[in-house]
Amino acid sequence: MSEFGWELRLSHEGRAGLILERAGRRIRFDPCTPAQSDDVVVLTGADPFSADRAVGVPSVVRAHRAVEVVTDIDGVRFEGVPYVPPPSENPLARLSAAAREPGDAARRWMARRRPDPTMVWQITFPSGERLVHLGHAFHNATDVGWAANIVTRFGEPRWLVVGAPFGHGDGVLQRVGAMDATHVLVTDLQTDIRRAAGRPTALVTPLVDRLESAGVSVMIFVSQSSVRFE
Repeated sequence: MSEFGWELRLSHEGRAGLILERAGRRIRFDPCTPAQSDDVVVLTGADPFSADRAVGVPSVVRAHRAVEVVTDIDGVRFEGVPYVPPPSENPLARLSAAAREPGDAARRWMARRRPDPTMVWQITFPSGERLVHLGHAFHNATDVGWAANIVTRFGEPRWLVVGAPFGHGDGVLQRVGAMDATHVLVTDLQTDIRRAAGRPTALVTPLVDRLESAGVSVMIFVSQSSVRFE
């Protein structure tokens, strides 16, 4: 039991921003509002503008190149493994989005000049409990050998945060069960970003329903929602 009255609370602040509240400092994945100086910020590469919201924050966990990262902060271990993101949409779809939102298209073009690598992050708390944030690592084109390695290294966490890449539900469905997590949170990390870019979006509810039918203990975790574990 922490000072908050719960062991862990996860909140989705919008875009790809997730907040972890527990005993100790807050941990924020990909903040979509300016981070505070005592936050621990973790960048997954899901939102190319999150780094701008962590400027001046002393504790930022990130990969500057597509290499593995291991670091400890306040007795919490952060382990990052790079992954290949889902394939880009076809050029016609990107041009159509740029025509609808030219300002955002220009910002995204600038972001591509300095992107953060896309990373899977495992957090090991002082208690030994683990949380794995997969981002969009599981998709239809995920390398089978790479996925098997992630299952071997990071399998059986207590909490598993799973992104639902647009159009890649089959790839998520095929692989999430193998992680054998106690709590699986299927998370919308891209609807706000895609909508701002004029791209099509989809609900994550159908994917959650399919995972439930496959016997996965799963819950939906969408923007502006929170869930707590006692």
